[in-house]
Amino acid sequence: MKKFIFILIFSIISLAAAAKTPNLNVEKLFDGSYNSNPSISIHISKSQGKYFRGCTVSKNKALVDKVSRLFDKDLPRASESHDIIGDRGRYRSMHILNNGEDISVGLSYEGEDGCYIFISGPQKAFQ
Repeated sequence: MKKFIFILIFSIISLAAAAKTPNLNVEKLFDGSYNSNPSISIHISKSQGKYFRGCTVSKNKALVDKVSRLFDKDLPRASESHDIIGDRGRYRSMHILNNGEDISVGLSYEGEDGCYIFISGPQKAFQ
């Protein structure tokens, strides 16, 4: 009987841990602290169970460096990542699994002082 209760409690704790928010470092860009910064444009949309957040940084090298550092902090959680460097610049992407759903994160650089980052996935992945 004790074994059954232990297994039941362990199962409930495991399910609760599995259904947690992703708490990505790059999400800090969308916490409202940059809303008044003129070098940032933030885009957020929700439709048909899909969630999308995008952030454009222009003419602010310090902020581009910060975005890169936040992206790098999330890389160890990625199930897959890509870093593409070519004629058109640099593009980085990663996929992170959360709540059994895939979250896509992409970062493209626009010269030395600009970038665009997005986070996209089903709303279930962010709950």
